Amino acid sequence: MATKASSEGKHSFASIVLVIVIFGSLAVLAFVPVEVFQTLRMREQRQIVDWLGAETDQWIMDRILDALSWVNAEAGQIMEQAANSGNKKIDLWLLDRIHAAAIWSHVVFYRLGMIIMWMAFALPCLMAAFSDGYFQRQIAKASFTSQSPRLHKGGVDLAMLVGACLVAWIFAPIFVSTLVAPVAIGVMSFAWWVWMANLQKRL
Repeated sequence: MATKASSEGKHSFASIVLVIVIFGSLAVLAFVPVEVFQTLRMREQRQIVDWLGAETDQWIMDRILDALSWVNAEAGQIMEQAANSGNKKIDLWLLDRIHAAAIWSHVVFYRLGMIIMWMAFALPCLMAAFSDGYFQRQIAKASFTSQSPRLHKGGVDLAMLVGACLVAWIFAPIFVSTLVAPVAIGVMSFAWWVWMANLQKRL
């Protein structure tokens, strides 16, 4: 019964998170002005250019060019259909919201491109942390030291928290420094190390 209750609790929490994400996205699309998304896109591109150079910005744009072209084409088709409802105010509002959604999509894809860029740094860090944690566990198996289930769970929870924060950053309609990526990589590497180093010996 306890297992069933905890399982139902997890499902209900996931449902609440899903509802928050859906209604939060709808609220952003309905109320956030287009200018906010445009400013956000320019600030993030300018930060990449200032820190890493125009070549890095161009590399990111090359990775997401197909996605941006698809977004622009779809937005253009939807705008043509939305402009024929007969109500000028509604038409203007819909056109503005479609434009906002398109620019927001540009921001999302640009951030995904930044994550792809940082993967060249993330993969070695994560693999090194995982390998070191594995060998720490192997040493512990041959000694009289005991593993810590609390630390093991803490590593799992920390990794999930970092993943959730990255997802939130990708879709957040606010400017966040691109330093979030290397910081997230460092914290995720530490979480992987804690998780693997404290894995139960019998597994």
